[in-house]
Amino acid sequence: MEPQMPSAEPQVPNTTQAAPAPAPVAAPKKPRKQWTKKQAFLLIGAIAVVWFIGVQVMAAERYQAIVQVVEGTDRVGVNPTAERLDFGDLSRDTGASRFINLKNPGKMAKTIWVVKSGELAELMKVDRPAKFTLQPGEEVKLEFNVRIPSSAQYRKYSGRVMIFKWPKLF
Repeated sequence: MEPQMPSAEPQVPNTTQAAPAPAPVAAPKKPRKQWTKKQAFLLIGAIAVVWFIGVQVMAAERYQAIVQVVEGTDRVGVNPTAERLDFGDLSRDTGASRFINLKNPGKMAKTIWVVKSGELAELMKVDRPAKFTLQPGEEVKLEFNVRIPSSAQYRKYSGRVMIFKWPKLF
């Protein structure tokens, strides 16, 4: 047997085989934050307040308010309806009134808020403050007055009236 002679060519390692990928390292789990009793109480309280306000807004009485300003002097055309505050056709420098009856049949006083909006809100006056108390068993008649100024344009003016009835807790 003859001894083997080392070849003159350098030995190159076989690189066709890929080295095994390192195993993925799982990120450490973050501990879940627990709600404190105070945070849970505040969240439940906030949800209750939002729910109460939502119910009151949905239960509010809503009325459309309209008036048509027409040419002429001392003209008043009335459209009697209970669904809205329709002041009818009015000429400049005239006015009209509409009424809404409110009654508190319960055993607890209620705070009443009257909210006007729209372009007619500027021309409409209410005979009571925007916020007042309605005692148990009490009935009131709210009077809404519209007076058309001499500078008003001949057109239809509209707005909305919302009446909120909140239990008076304090």
